[in-house]
Amino acid sequence: MKNILFAILLQLLTITCIAQTGSVTGKAVDDLDSSPLEGAHVILTSDISNTSSSKIVDVNGIFRFENIRSGDYTLKITFVGFGEFTKEINVADKEVDLGLIKLKKGVGLQEVQVTEQVVPVIQKGDTTEFNAEAYKTLPDATAEELIEKMPTVVIEEGKIQAQGEDVKQVLVDGKPFFGNDPTAALRNLPAEVIDKIQIFDQQSEQAQFTGFDDGETSKTINIITKTNMRNGKFGKIYAGYGYEDKYQVGGNINIFNGDQRISIIGISNNVNQQNFSTADLLGVVGSRGRSRGGGNRGGGGGRSGGGGRSGGRTGGNSSGASANDFLVPQQGGITTANAFGINFSDKWGEKTDISASYFFNKSDNSTEQLVFQQYFDIEGIDELYNEESILKSTNINHRFSGRLNYEINNRNSLVWQPKLTWQGNEGEETLSGQTLLNNDLLSQSNIGFNADLSTLSLENKLLWRHKFDKERRTFSVNFTSGYAPKKGKSFLLSENIFWSDQPDSTLLNQKSILDLNSWNMAANFQYTEPIGENSMLLLNYRASYQQEESDKGISDFNEVSQEYDLFNSSLSNVFSNDYYTQQIGGGYNYRKGNLMMMGKANVQWAQLLNDQTFPYESANEHTFLNVLPMVRLRYRVSRTENFNLVYRTNTQLPSIEQLQDVVDNNNPLQLTIGNSNLVQSYQHNLFARYSKTNTEKSSVFYALLKGGYTNNYIGSSTYLAAGDNTFPILVENEIPDGSQLTQPVNLDGYWNLRSFITYGFPVKPLKSNLNIDFTADYIKTPGLVNEELNYSNNTTVGVGLTLGSNISDKVDFTLSSRSKYNIATNTLQTKSNTDYLNQNTRLKFNWVVANGIVFRTNLTHQFYKGLSDNFDQNYILWNMSIGKKIFKNQRGEISLSVFDLLKQNNNLSRIVTEVYTEDIQTNVLQQYFMLSFRYDLRHFKIG
Repeated sequence: MKNILFAILLQLLTITCIAQTGSVTGKAVDDLDSSPLEGAHVILTSDISNTSSSKIVDVNGIFRFENIRSGDYTLKITFVGFGEFTKEINVADKEVDLGLIKLKKGVGLQEVQVTEQVVPVIQKGDTTEFNAEAYKTLPDATAEELIEKMPTVVIEEGKIQAQGEDVKQVLVDGKPFFGNDPTAALRNLPAEVIDKIQIFDQQSEQAQFTGFDDGETSKTINIITKTNMRNGKFGKIYAGYGYEDKYQVGGNINIFNGDQRISIIGISNNVNQQNFSTADLLGVVGSRGRSRGGGNRGGGGGRSGGGGRSGGRTGGNSSGASANDFLVPQQGGITTANAFGINFSDKWGEKTDISASYFFNKSDNSTEQLVFQQYFDIEGIDELYNEESILKSTNINHRFSGRLNYEINNRNSLVWQPKLTWQGNEGEETLSGQTLLNNDLLSQSNIGFNADLSTLSLENKLLWRHKFDKERRTFSVNFTSGYAPKKGKSFLLSENIFWSDQPDSTLLNQKSILDLNSWNMAANFQYTEPIGENSMLLLNYRASYQQEESDKGISDFNEVSQEYDLFNSSLSNVFSNDYYTQQIGGGYNYRKGNLMMMGKANVQWAQLLNDQTFPYESANEHTFLNVLPMVRLRYRVSRTENFNLVYRTNTQLPSIEQLQDVVDNNNPLQLTIGNSNLVQSYQHNLFARYSKTNTEKSSVFYALLKGGYTNNYIGSSTYLAAGDNTFPILVENEIPDGSQLTQPVNLDGYWNLRSFITYGFPVKPLKSNLNIDFTADYIKTPGLVNEELNYSNNTTVGVGLTLGSNISDKVDFTLSSRSKYNIATNTLQTKSNTDYLNQNTRLKFNWVVANGIVFRTNLTHQFYKGLSDNFDQNYILWNMSIGKKIFKNQRGEISLSVFDLLKQNNNLSRIVTEVYTEDIQTNVLQQYFMLSFRYDLRHFKIG
């Protein structure tokens, strides 16, 4: 019955209607003879949200923007050989007809002389816009290689940051490109098609429509393509083979035909190259990682968490990239990847915009890992845990996402965003672990684990908007729903010895069946009412429901029947939770001139019901009543300076894995158990940002400060193997001497602070751009060790320098260095305090020598100081290639490359928690040589 009700509610989400506003139209013509300027580029930028949309003038010189919400806008028209046209306009609930717009013709193209440098960067409200022509790259460079030259942009370990924040999405001409995968977009667009790069905070769909800034934003990069490259085909294909049996094959093609755009990408290789987001590689197995049962590392998991030990430790730090085709950072372990993706976007008539993307990825990973953990408690127990593991896994991932924007009429519109993901994982791991106390062996275990797991995730978002006759009076409803079942089985075989007064040896041979289902639905209603010219009121109501059910069954192997038919009731569990919330509140928005202020507050009532039916019946009920305020201040100091201040609060619910009172014995030396008494956490967050752009000096200054405090933080309580421990009464009989136990618990006192300052400017004598950044981070994490409260204080300070060439399209280099000094202290045991230094220096140098000869090299120096013995490293990863351009316009290239020339590639990381300090070393790809061929496809329609 529950599933039927859920299906009916999903169907109801497809019934709605929505809202819209005015339109802008005009005709761009030549000032001399009034002939239409077909192909001219028209950009309409909101002075409120700083978001932009663009159009291309048609054969008759006409352009038209439909369904533009009320507000002030800047309209700009550009066309090669003509002067720029700019006009400030106001859009209300009617059509704005600009009539004939005459552009004055400039000097002939044969007479053009460059008399001054192209302006690299300008500030448009909260949007920072970079001119691609001001940053020189090689002709075959990607968008990623172009954008990493720009101030405030940092690309490390496959993650893109802009202005100190993670980039959530990349748009191309204002439209989604490959869903929400920034890496796929930047690695598959050539730099030469890009005209402008815009970095801004994308507002929520409801905020863009209503004009009420609700503070819900995501860092976004918008790539504006050149007008003469929006009709045609472009892309690349490449293939390579080398010693020992290393190979790579791949490519992409983009078919642009005005509003219709199709992009196809594909790769196959065994050299750790990946074009898609890390979600494709991690899949199901990413749900556990090296979780220790709580805190900000997720907690719980194990066999009930959808991945078990097959999911641990498949990540790893970046340690280089292929010298021939700098597509991706290096993964930990060795990965063979086969992947395919397609992206489609189009405008169907005047009312419908559509975009969709599909990804397929299969990755086979082999990881060998060394782990060293050091624990501590109030008595100064020097407990150590060492581990060696070999993991082999196959992960298959299918992802689909779409977006449909339908303008029903000039007052109603509809936005539908479906998302579907299926992931399957097969993995096996062998592990050998030891626990020691002052070099005396406490326990040891040899573990074999394999799993076959799958998960489905279905999400649906439907936004219905309506605009009334009165300007800025709006009503919108946002429906969301989701369904995510996890299924699978796993097998555990472990031999364990616990050294106490009487050594105890145990053998575990068990089978686990997982059946976990979760679904959710929510509806958010918003109404806005104008108050005079400068103010708006917001009324909102939100209701949501989330339900999770987990059936975890463990069976022991029966030596008599040779089957797994001995049901283990102490490790099995049937558990469910229901979470209801209702919010009601309102807000006030004031905007006048350069000042915008917004304040809102919601009263939230929430109820969490936990129901366990096996191995024994129990029920918990928690009711919460919270006030959730939010304040935002935005002040435009000048056209080039902005200041933003945001304070917000929110609550977070524990996961079902964290709530389940059942022991997870995947590693008998490090056991975990859930906690059905967990309650939701309450978070306070403060964010401040200042930016200034100097157009005359082509410089950018950016400063960010943010922090947060959490009540009822979901941390961890760990009982060490050493010492006289009083375990939770529920599991006293399940914990052998010499084992650790970790349980999530609610604790107060979690803090986090982060500051980021960057300054970018050109160095004219070097024909280069220099970017300097400073970072400082502080995290205070509470945790219990043998029931004693400990605060782990982690402080990191860093400085980064990036010098990017701007010489020509034949010489391209980037020299960067980032140093981070880390200090970790603990209140419980000061002798565990530690500090270490990590420095990463990189030189990337590309040179078109002569006659089509291309030399490329990538040199990375990694330096660690202060890690545990045998983990301090000082190594160089050097990649190099030499190639020859061939064919017409030198679109083809044959090259010979070497990866890890010095045979020093390595992979290290350190994790400091409130319970232990951990050093990890993982196997990585070693030296290989490869002969490759690459061809760049470029075919654009002229006129």
